[in-house]
Amino acid sequence: MFGIKEKKESTVHLKEKGVIPNNLCTLLCELVSLDSIPAQKCVDAFKRIASTLGIDVEGDILPRSINRVVKEGGMAAKIHMVEAFKDASVSTVDKDGQRKEFFLGITMAVNHTSETQQAEWIALIEELYHLYCDSPFCEGNEDERDFWAAVCGMHTDHAEDQKKLFRLLQAFKQRLERERHGEKAVLSMSTPDLVRLLIRVSAEAVESIGGQDAWEKLSDEEQKALHTTTYLKVVQEIGQEEFSKLSPEEQAKIDLFLWVGCCMHKEMNAFKGGATAMENFWSLNNLPLPVRMYNHDNDAASSLAPGTDAAKRADEKSKGGAIKVSSLSGTIYRHKDRKRGQQDTLQFFLHEELSFCVEFPDTSNTRFQSHAQACAIIITYRDLFLKFLQLVEDNKTGRKLNHLEQNVRKGLQCNYTLHEFAAVTLYHQTISIPYMREIRGPSGSTEHNVLCLGPFHERLKTHLAKLINNPEIVTEGYILAKWQTAMFDGKPWEQPDAIEAVLKYLPELPHLKPLFVAFCKGALETWKRFTSEFEPGTAISNASSEQKARASMAKTNDLNESQFRSSRHTMRSNPSMSLSQYNARQMFKKNNGVPERLRQMNADERKSLRKMTRQQDESGEDCLNRDRMMSSLHQVAKENIQKDQRVAERKKKSQQRVDAAGNRVFRSLHELEVASAVGKSRKGYLTNTEIDLQLDWFRQEDEHENPEEPTMVCSSKRVERSRILSSSGQGDGSKEEVHGSHQELDDGNCTETDSEAEFYGNRK
Repeated sequence: MFGIKEKKESTVHLKEKGVIPNNLCTLLCELVSLDSIPAQKCVDAFKRIASTLGIDVEGDILPRSINRVVKEGGMAAKIHMVEAFKDASVSTVDKDGQRKEFFLGITMAVNHTSETQQAEWIALIEELYHLYCDSPFCEGNEDERDFWAAVCGMHTDHAEDQKKLFRLLQAFKQRLERERHGEKAVLSMSTPDLVRLLIRVSAEAVESIGGQDAWEKLSDEEQKALHTTTYLKVVQEIGQEEFSKLSPEEQAKIDLFLWVGCCMHKEMNAFKGGATAMENFWSLNNLPLPVRMYNHDNDAASSLAPGTDAAKRADEKSKGGAIKVSSLSGTIYRHKDRKRGQQDTLQFFLHEELSFCVEFPDTSNTRFQSHAQACAIIITYRDLFLKFLQLVEDNKTGRKLNHLEQNVRKGLQCNYTLHEFAAVTLYHQTISIPYMREIRGPSGSTEHNVLCLGPFHERLKTHLAKLINNPEIVTEGYILAKWQTAMFDGKPWEQPDAIEAVLKYLPELPHLKPLFVAFCKGALETWKRFTSEFEPGTAISNASSEQKARASMAKTNDLNESQFRSSRHTMRSNPSMSLSQYNARQMFKKNNGVPERLRQMNADERKSLRKMTRQQDESGEDCLNRDRMMSSLHQVAKENIQKDQRVAERKKKSQQRVDAAGNRVFRSLHELEVASAVGKSRKGYLTNTEIDLQLDWFRQEDEHENPEEPTMVCSSKRVERSRILSSSGQGDGSKEEVHGSHQELDDGNCTETDSEAEFYGNRK
């Protein structure tokens, strides 16, 4: 093996006639992709292991060659994926009933619009099939429609762009299916019918361009492209006719494509809905707000200049409450930069006090459920956190905490913030933890298929409604013993010490019950919105058990989320690694069966695979992606500049009209009455636009004198405008009279329509 010579059984040659042996190529792929050994260290690691086994290794392999070998593994992964997509019935679930998952790679998009994402998906699948069809591995007439026929579901977060992407891909999938049915019908046509079809296509193509004269002006390439487009359109129409002849069951099977949202995102958004309701609770009930956490600048503005606009803005931008305090606490107790923060000192302190360490949740990196977990830990060890901050203060040279630490201490000492700590902890323990325990649990009582979780989410909303109607379950009495009725899954408390801490502070929390109810109501409303795909009458609820099994999907979108995180970590530690190199390694690693498929290839197939890899490598894929990204950036910048120029030009023209209106301002009420008396169809009629120009001129003059005065809002009715203008222009046009028109408008004599906005809108 590996080029061992016959006379020297204990010697391995890394190359045979300058070529790396196929078996060694497979081993290098596994070392780099599966074991994460850097390409620069692979040969050294191989030689060290061989030396331990008493085997001599001769020769060397450059890291560049190893990276190319790894790309061969990525190419083999693409071949393997297309082969797996041939049979649509096995692309979702394998023979053992386990879900088959494929990593297709990470791509760079010029923007995040749904249309761009759809184009990227289509291009990605087309590339896979083009590579496969141009290779010696292709055995039939496979095309990308095999993949889209196999796709039965889409699992994303709940962003609107993803929902729109689903609708676009659904329409695209249906169009491809109609094309297939149309092509089958065309192939089964008799010769006369086929001739009539071609005549129809040619006639429609000529008609679509505007006639024979316009058609003859097109180049051969343009005529061919238009003819192809028209042909596909006609084929789709024929396919739709053939599709309509199928039974409803067959149609549903072909068009099966379901969307579902990630359960982790459902819980995260529901928690945010509850937190928002909790934040609004204090003002809605005329209660004092939790202490605000001002930053340095806002603190100075609020304390040194009270009552000013700067102080008001500081109050508006600064927030308090449990979520804010937990976020700031994470910056101190577990900073994302290990060189900053007090995380190590805190662990020493807690070990001294408790004889064990408590790791603070990673709110500094906004990890999932980290803020709720932080609230539970804070209320559990609140006294120790305050004691720790005092110790930190006593150890400082100036005996003073920094601004961030002072904010955290104020939050920990605030009773209203303590209310929120308790409410968040109760919701987290009764709803969030049991929910995610079922979702992430290896053997939970829920279905493994997310499409079957409709009844599960209904039970969740029912339990949440029970807590809203009976908050005494968790806010009164010895709540530590009520886990059977309080917990969503009926299991014991996950953190009984946190519940015990809430129980200890209950006498100090008179508003806990209504606050907890408000949190649960906000969460329940959000749960209803984010589980709408399971409601009666939706595609999921109408799908049969067989269809749900065919479109089986995981309960969370962790695979995609983890891949993005992995790519960021890998690129951070390997800044010179290209995206194509990363994708090759991950596809070889994540897609089961690729190493085995690579070993099954014979010498000729490996040679073809190597040639395909070199051709793709020479195409400059990464350079093209960079050029595409930069071209898009320049194009967007150019469009924005042109847009700004158009807006500036419109404003300039509008200002010129306003300035021109100042040359014929009605300085007396008599002049205005004479102009207003002119009939609508006669020359000199005073139009709404002219009145607006007069008003704009007075407003402009007034703003020059009093820039802080509010802008007038005027009625769209001509009579009302004339009355306002008379109020502005009567007498000698003094500024006092213009102010009078402002006061009159502020008294409610104007409608919501802004004449200036209407005027500018009419001239766009």
